[in-house]
Amino acid sequence: MEYVLETEGLCKTYRHYKALDNLNMHVPKGAIYGFVGKNGAGKTTLIRLITGLQYPTGGSYRIYGIENTSQQIRKSRRRMGAVVETPSIYLDMTARDNMIQQYQILGQPSYDGIDELLELVGLGDTGKKKVKDFSLGMRQRLGIAIALAGNPDFLVLDEPINGLDPQGIIEVRELILKLNREHGITGHPSIFPCCLPRWLRKHC
Repeated sequence: MEYVLETEGLCKTYRHYKALDNLNMHVPKGAIYGFVGKNGAGKTTLIRLITGLQYPTGGSYRIYGIENTSQQIRKSRRRMGAVVETPSIYLDMTARDNMIQQYQILGQPSYDGIDELLELVGLGDTGKKKVKDFSLGMRQRLGIAIALAGNPDFLVLDEPINGLDPQGIIEVRELILKLNREHGITGHPSIFPCCLPRWLRKHC
């Protein structure tokens, strides 16, 4: 079986506090994998480690078979899209302008695909509406669109349904399933156990 993410004895310590303690996990390619835990269990810490925002203090991980200590790990990370904690969006911009900004950051040669991505996440008709006037669910979906700007095949979402109303939860749920089924993207959402919906339990 091919795995997009593997961890072996992964640890992260902040002074005397262990945020991660010998974590072993395997995320199969093409799966929707829910990483469940209470506050402080290390969900966001794990995401920060695998996205390269922080470094482990012990153990190791592999992304598409590439060890985290290898110089090739950056190439593997290019296959990832991530929303860490809250979406990185500009509230005074439109959804399209946010996407243009991300394309520029990634050095994309053109803006081809932006309209398709916004349509994919259900924001194709937002026009000149500023993000500050979006619902939480719409902002979350825009964050996912931004994470998809680099055409990843491994999508990591940090508590994607946290704070959403029931309709927002349904919207994000349907989007994750659509990305998985129609585009073959491996999904790794980390969420609170109290928010774990039935649709995701069967995938975990």
